Amino acid sequence: MAKKNQKVSEPAVAYLRTTNLSVGDVLDIASSRLEEPLSRVETFRNGLEKKSFENLKELSGLDYNTLATALGVSSKTLQRKEIFDTAQSEKIYELAELYTLGINYFGREGFRRWMERPLFTLGNRVPLGLIDLSEGLDLLKTEIMRLQHGIAV
Repeated sequence: MAKKNQKVSEPAVAYLRTTNLSVGDVLDIASSRLEEPLSRVETFRNGLEKKSFENLKELSGLDYNTLATALGVSSKTLQRKEIFDTAQSEKIYELAELYTLGINYFGREGFRRWMERPLFTLGNRVPLGLIDLSEGLDLLKTEIMRLQHGIAV
């Protein structure tokens, strides 16, 4: 009997990547400003700069409308802002944390695909639909950590 060639377009298992991207790298902020919780609080209160947002936007591949929804502002506001307020800065940090975790595990393109597909473990919801809430971001981070440790449904 002749063997059938089966082409698989993506791996059935995601392998741990050796990328060591950090949140500081993504936001272009010194790691000393993000290591300690009180330093982060001060950084958020001072507000993240536009370049931090633009770096996150570029890395994530998300458009202004999607990021505006996640931050609870209009896309025009995002385009005008030079310094983000405390709540928006904190949310940008949380998004950068999620994308850092996801990209370090899946790779950049793999994580983008993961974010766009309904997940059984999330009640067949698309992960991108959860990034507007801190609880949604926590769920996504937890899901990635489960995958990292081989914990199935």
